[in-house]
Amino acid sequence: MEASQENEGRRARKRQQMLAHLSTAAAALFEAAGYDAVTMEQIADRADVARRTLYNHFATKEAVLAYWLEAELARDLAHLEREVARRRSFVARVNCVLDASAQWCERHPAYLMAYLRHRFSTIGGGEGETPEGGGDIVAMWRQLIAAGQRDGELSKGGDPAQLAVWFHHLYLAALLRWLSTPGVVLRKEFRAIVRLFVDGARARGPKAGAAD
Repeated sequence: MEASQENEGRRARKRQQMLAHLSTAAAALFEAAGYDAVTMEQIADRADVARRTLYNHFATKEAVLAYWLEAELARDLAHLEREVARRRSFVARVNCVLDASAQWCERHPAYLMAYLRHRFSTIGGGEGETPEGGGDIVAMWRQLIAAGQRDGELSKGGDPAQLAVWFHHLYLAALLRWLSTPGVVLRKEFRAIVRLFVDGARARGPKAGAAD
């Protein structure tokens, strides 16, 4: 049993290493030639792997892009944990993350539309390149929502994992509106989705519950 678990762990580590290697090779090409000009064949050549190896890990160029962008975002988010922990409410914590995300997105606008097309086209598809179609940021939403429920700021009736997925869909929709509508300020869009989410999910007192 232990040997089997070790083998599974080794395979998982090797897979993650290959995913990182392939996405890093792709990123270098995206930066040098532009996303639209790069092909899957060029990515395989740059990574020095067989094309079959690339396609075994990523079905499309968009999937490679999504993995790379989410890994980049995850690294940025990892530096936020201490700052987020200092905030005293769910709204303050989630806005701290969203402000950092806005800064990150503003640095990568050329890739975001292709990324969003991929994410919206694969919702519920179970592709498996990244957990829940959002990587570590969905895990962070889940942690923040669970903390908000424990503190009595959010209703305890919802599953934090499901609420995190719904919130992530709002997050993606805000990004799409920012990219497609001139004059939209991303931070304001993020503030709007937080208000929408909290107004629908906040804990309600006895009188409010009776009125419902």
